[in-house]
Amino acid sequence: MDAVSTPKAPMTDRLRRTFYRARRILLIAACVAPVLLLASVWWVVTQIVLVPRLPGATTPAERVVQFIEHPKGLPRLDGARGEAFLEQQVGRLVADTAFRDRFLAEVRSSSPDEQSAFRAHLFDTFKPVFMRDVRRFHQLDPDARRAYLDERIVAYNRLSAYAGKTAISPDAVRGLAPTPQQLLQLLTERTTEEERQLGGAYYAALQARVGEILADPELKADFEARIARVQR
Repeated sequence: MDAVSTPKAPMTDRLRRTFYRARRILLIAACVAPVLLLASVWWVVTQIVLVPRLPGATTPAERVVQFIEHPKGLPRLDGARGEAFLEQQVGRLVADTAFRDRFLAEVRSSSPDEQSAFRAHLFDTFKPVFMRDVRRFHQLDPDARRAYLDERIVAYNRLSAYAGKTAISPDAVRGLAPTPQQLLQLLTERTTEEERQLGGAYYAALQARVGEILADPELKADFEARIARVQR
C-alpha cells in the first residue's frame, strides 16, 4: 500500500498550488475588472460623449461659442479644418444679425476662464494663417517682396471692409477683444522667439508700405480702386 500511495503526494501538492494560484488570479481579476470597466466608461464619456460636435451653418450661436471655448472643440481641428470652420462662422456673423447678437451675448456671459480659452483658441487657429503670410514674405527675394506686400494690403483691406459691413457698435464688443496686456500675454505664451522676430519684421514692412501708399495720393487712389475691384 505504501508503495502505491507514495507517488500521489507530489501530484496533490501541485494541484493544490495550481488551485490557489488560480484563485489568486480570479481574485485579482475580480478586483481589477471594475477599475477597467470604469476606465473604459470614463474614456467613452470624455472622448466621445463630452466632445462637442463640429458646428455647421445652422448651429445655434450658443453651441458655436461653447465649441470654440471647449478644450476638445476648436483646438482639436487641424489647420485646414479650423480655417474652414472660422470662415463659415465669420460669414454667419457678418450676414445674420440675430446670430451675431446671440454669439456676442454668449461670449459676454461666459466665465473669465472660458473667455480666456475663447481668445487663446482663436489665436491658435488664426496664428498659422498669419504665419503663412509671414513665412512667404521672408522666402521671397527682396525685389519681389513689395508686390507681395501690395497683394496682402489689398487682401487685408478687403477683409476689413467686409467685416465692417457687420456694423457692430464698439459697445457691443467692449470687453470681448483682448486688451493690449492680454494680447501681449498671448504673443508671449503662444509664439516662439523666431515667430515673433519674423512676424515683427513682416508687420514693420507692411506698416512702411502703407505709409508710402498714404503719402502718395495717386498711389492711394490706385489701391482704393484695386480694393473696390476685388470686392465686386
